[in-house]
Amino acid sequence: MTVSSFRQSSRRQRRRRVTCLTVGITAAALIFCFFYNLYAADQRLQQHNAVWIDSKWILPGSSKFIGGSALVAANQTHSKKLAVTQQLSFQRPDWPTLRTPTHHACDDYDGIYHVAMGDKGGAAGTIFFQFVIGQLIYAERNNLKPWVHFNNVSYVVYDPDVHGQGPGATLKAMVGRNATYVRRPGGHWRDAWPGPLDDGPTHQATLHFEGTGVWEHYFEPVSDFVPGDDSCHSKLYVTLDLYLITPGIHAFAPWATSCWRYKYLHDYITKPHIPINEWLEPRRIIGHETLNKYIRFKPYMSEAAQKVNPGCSRNNPCLGMHIRHSDKAAGRRLIETNEFLPYAQAFIHAGGRHIYLATDSALVLREIEMNWPDKVKSQLRTMGENVVRSINETAVFDAGVSHHRTNQEALIEILALSQCQYMIHGFSAMSESSIWINLGLHNRSVNLEDLDHIQPVEFGTLVQMSLRGEPQYKWPQPQRTDAWWERDEPVQSKAPISAACQGYNGILLISSVSRTSSAGSAFFTDVLNQLLFAVENNMAPWIHLQNGTDLIYDVAAHQASSAQKAISLNVTFVANGASTNNSCPDFGANQFRVRAGIHLGGNGIWNSYFEPISVNRLDDPSCSMLPIITIPESLISSSLNAVCTYTVKSWRYDNIAASHWKPGGTSLASWYGNLREKGHDVVSKYFKILPHILRQANVINPMANGRPCLGVHVRVGDKTGKYRMKVLSARYIPYLEAFVRAGGRSIFLASDSHRAIQYITKALPDQVSKLIRTQGPWVVRTFKEYPTHFIDDHHRVNSETLADIVALSQCSLLLHSYSTVSEAAIYLNIDLHNSSINLEDPDHLTSTEFEVFSRQMIGTIMPDTLMQPADPTAILNTAITRVMNASIVYAGERKCRNNAIVYLAQKTHSTYGRDSYSILLRSLDLLYENYLMNATHMENADVFIFHTEDFVETDLTTIEKRLGPHARGAVRLVNLRDSPYWARPASNRNDDPNSWYAYPLFKEGYRRMMHWYAIDIWKFFADLNDMSTCNYRYIFRLDEDSFIHSPIQYDIFKLFESNRYVYGYRMCAYEMKVAQRMWTWWKRQNPSFAPYRELDLHQCGFYNNMFVADLEFFRNVKVQRFLQFIDRQGHIYRRRLGDLMIHTMAVIAYAPPGRIHRFLDFTYEHGTLNETDGCLIWGGIQAGYADPNATATLGHYYETRLVERGCPCNATYLQEPDLSPTYAHVPRELQGTISLQTIVAGQVEVPTGKGILSG
Repeated sequence: MTVSSFRQSSRRQRRRRVTCLTVGITAAALIFCFFYNLYAADQRLQQHNAVWIDSKWILPGSSKFIGGSALVAANQTHSKKLAVTQQLSFQRPDWPTLRTPTHHACDDYDGIYHVAMGDKGGAAGTIFFQFVIGQLIYAERNNLKPWVHFNNVSYVVYDPDVHGQGPGATLKAMVGRNATYVRRPGGHWRDAWPGPLDDGPTHQATLHFEGTGVWEHYFEPVSDFVPGDDSCHSKLYVTLDLYLITPGIHAFAPWATSCWRYKYLHDYITKPHIPINEWLEPRRIIGHETLNKYIRFKPYMSEAAQKVNPGCSRNNPCLGMHIRHSDKAAGRRLIETNEFLPYAQAFIHAGGRHIYLATDSALVLREIEMNWPDKVKSQLRTMGENVVRSINETAVFDAGVSHHRTNQEALIEILALSQCQYMIHGFSAMSESSIWINLGLHNRSVNLEDLDHIQPVEFGTLVQMSLRGEPQYKWPQPQRTDAWWERDEPVQSKAPISAACQGYNGILLISSVSRTSSAGSAFFTDVLNQLLFAVENNMAPWIHLQNGTDLIYDVAAHQASSAQKAISLNVTFVANGASTNNSCPDFGANQFRVRAGIHLGGNGIWNSYFEPISVNRLDDPSCSMLPIITIPESLISSSLNAVCTYTVKSWRYDNIAASHWKPGGTSLASWYGNLREKGHDVVSKYFKILPHILRQANVINPMANGRPCLGVHVRVGDKTGKYRMKVLSARYIPYLEAFVRAGGRSIFLASDSHRAIQYITKALPDQVSKLIRTQGPWVVRTFKEYPTHFIDDHHRVNSETLADIVALSQCSLLLHSYSTVSEAAIYLNIDLHNSSINLEDPDHLTSTEFEVFSRQMIGTIMPDTLMQPADPTAILNTAITRVMNASIVYAGERKCRNNAIVYLAQKTHSTYGRDSYSILLRSLDLLYENYLMNATHMENADVFIFHTEDFVETDLTTIEKRLGPHARGAVRLVNLRDSPYWARPASNRNDDPNSWYAYPLFKEGYRRMMHWYAIDIWKFFADLNDMSTCNYRYIFRLDEDSFIHSPIQYDIFKLFESNRYVYGYRMCAYEMKVAQRMWTWWKRQNPSFAPYRELDLHQCGFYNNMFVADLEFFRNVKVQRFLQFIDRQGHIYRRRLGDLMIHTMAVIAYAPPGRIHRFLDFTYEHGTLNETDGCLIWGGIQAGYADPNATATLGHYYETRLVERGCPCNATYLQEPDLSPTYAHVPRELQGTISLQTIVAGQVEVPTGKGILSG
């Protein structure tokens, strides 16, 4: 469309405006018409691909201003209100500087490598960085001197009016040799990248290249080569064809950079089982190192970047935001502008100063101006109005403007982003280029297209931690692979057994498995059957697998772990009887013997996963003269596995004759019974799986409370054989639903396919899919046709397969098809033979029959021993008990338990004046949701609400209903008023409260609360036990504002009883300095006092708004003497000596460290808020390591409590050394991995390295 035709369209729009004005002259109508005109004009601009340049809308191919004055005014506002550091006005720079050849540029080089192009459609970030860096690496790998002189193939960065001018470049060199194509064995047919040069004939030629070469308008030369250098005349001239550049270097070269996972690539390159940030890390390092070595901007470019984004530093931190909107394609997601806002707010809240916004879209600027808060907009910087931007999906370089100009603007944006300390972005070559320039951004940027990117609360924490100078390893980071398979522990060598070979006919050296066997088949068919051969022939087994086992051998893991050793032994090979595929290998007296040296290297593969199987000492006299035989690899699958009647078979292999498969027409299940029993016997004797694999199986499929589990194995990849088939994922669905209908609550799903897992979890109802556990997303699985052992290191694949096998074996039922993985699970747990369903067995149960069977199994495994829930409509009959004038009201149907959960509550707080009752109910709701909902937990504890005439019987009904159907009779309301447990002690009876420290800020009721938890609570429960049939032992305290945010799967009281813990707490408060006087006085009066741990004034005080205590410990004579001494000093009332300090002193003095426990597994919140502004002033929230939703919980807390209110906080991540390492008792499989996000104020969990002072 021409500008004149556009004007005709404008006239029609003006007529619409006139029509609109005739509707009415009210103010509302005028406003409507004004905004309608803006909308109509905006739609016309988008329709005709207008772009925003120099404060005007420009049509492609035109330099004329378009649109009405209202439109211009509306769109100018977006830039005027945002911070613009300095408007840039580019003049065409001088032509690239002419350089004089050194005539030594090619010394010590084999030739020149000419970077002549990138791909055809790439823009500035892709061409100038990714493609240039890839070719620079190729030049370096092949000892070629690089030279960049672009032709016009990469047309997006080529401007004929600028780059097509000048005399060009002429050089003389040897030509004729080209790059070879390197292909990955077994890879896709397109998988090729440039390799070493071929050895073709060469001849000297004079070459001429037109134009300026583009590069040196913006960058300094990458080397000292200048066309005409005499040292290069006899050297090679090399360049790459377009195919070797893209997709060659761009996609397939393992040594090149990448900006994201390109959609057309296969699993073995993109490795979707590795988190994207981790996958990009080595590529970013390569990009950074190459860029630092070769690429330098022209000074005017660097100066321009400094002008638009000046002064960024740690003391003046900047956040870069790259919002790409125009032509974003190639499998990437267009990120909405509002997704960036929470990160900008978190950055400012954490102490950030400036935000540099780089965008190709004028609409992004408009949306920010209209919708973002002023506090954020006031910190924004942009390149200003004098920039080419799009208002639709048209790229700025397709808008008909100078490519030289768009190059400059894009490169300055890249440089300006790289000057920032932090960045928020999506997948883009511009963002990656900024990271290649400033590699520090790798750990300080957030990619919003990474599905596992850190959330705003984590980003705000990262900013705080980095600005405080906390070490980088503590910062929150996107998900990384937990390489648990690399944490194998050396197995202690067993003492040699004397006469180990006595009674055996020989030694079977198991050194081979089938070349087509992956982990399941290799270990649980090939090795297992050779062990059965050893049993059948009375031979001592010795496993040392050789390096030729293609699908399980891993050079890095299996070769270097032990030195090779040559052993000279009697060796007998089975050479004749097994030479045909129709007979079972035989060890007979007629076999010949030879003396030979055998060389065994590496760790034998087996020893990476299982305890060694060997004859211990080959120099043992009982072994030295025995023949050692081995079964050749060629006979394992063809003969041993297929023909021998005593070996196990996971399905009917192609070479198994009909006469050898289910002879007599028996059912598959009954025929399998004998084979599986044999397999189970051998596996039980020899397959001692190493601890790190067993621990991982327990992590991915924890078996708690004896709950029945359904194991499901879905095999998809490389499932070969004419007697088995791929079972569609849809066939598993009705069986999983049937299991849940039958009462099942735990499903473990193992599969080699990402798509199978995705299909099953999405196809099932939410209430079923949430019961499914897997190894997680970061496991080697196939997406398409390539099997897992082709995708990543064999050691990792082997380990993950074995963890799946063990996890499946821990279940009570198994659903599967033909596979060695499922058979291996049955060998480990032979009970699964009678409780497994093979969907390829023609006689398998239907889903309806399976539901009935599951009900029977679940009833057998987990009988219903819990009491039935009370009838909620029943009349509440209350009883009242008195203990030393304290009245206890409760429903009289239930006897007291041995454990108590206690609250001291008010309906209106006496100190803070808040609505305490509603806060208490929320705490109780979370307690029920995350702990007491488990009926066994409710059955093992009573709930005490202590008060001073605040609560009545109707409150008892309300609270019991909040705690679920099993709470009837479990709740006790205890009125302490007028009891000795709620009275001033004798040492303070005559005090004038006005003389007390911090009175009346902290009133007498607050001091009575401290005295109650420090002194009186122990006497109350002791008196209650003495005056009743109760026998309370463990006390679990929560405050009304204590919130448990994640499930506690175990019984807390059973945990304490089984480990003999006497005290437990959740968080630390560092305020023990006030305890110094009491500790000193006590030591002075008790010279023989020998505490388990000396008081350190900087140590963790137990933040005891949540504690679990053993009543017997606190009633111990020594502890009581200490508490009575404290009480007599009167400082609880006079000096506000808190129960926190008193508990801490008593416990560290009299409890062995092993009897103290810090809970770290559940997310916990307790905080004190400022009455005026609602800001957090003490306490806070800390994530639990077992809480999968911790980030979301803390994110909500961070945004609603802190960012929205403008409240300060200390946000950090605490690692194990700062999390009470003496008391935490972290499970062995999690040691070294725990990092807990913590948001606090005051002296709670101070975010500095406390180490052992934390406990």
